[in-house]
Amino acid sequence: MSVEETIKLSELLDLYGELLSNKQKQVLNNYINNDMSLSEIAENENVSRVAILDALKKAKQKLFDYESKLKLYKIKTKLKNLLNSNSIDFKSEITKILEDL
Repeated sequence: MSVEETIKLSELLDLYGELLSNKQKQVLNNYINNDMSLSEIAENENVSRVAILDALKKAKQKLFDYESKLKLYKIKTKLKNLLNSNSIDFKSEITKILEDL
């Protein structure tokens, strides 16, 4: 997984983590934010490495599904970019972002 992918997943977890099951959230948090290996997580959870891999895949897919429907990450990114730009016309830029919803 690339650094960009990891950062995006971490941000998606921050945005949508409460919509995951506690187990999915914990496994994904340990993998992404705590930089634990599949084996380490499996050992801590007393399950197989394959079970952790399956849980990670499902949790990631759920995060991407939530984003495709709610678009909070996209909106957050656009707003961050706007704040970091030298644009004077914030009102029209924010209006464009809202219209895209």
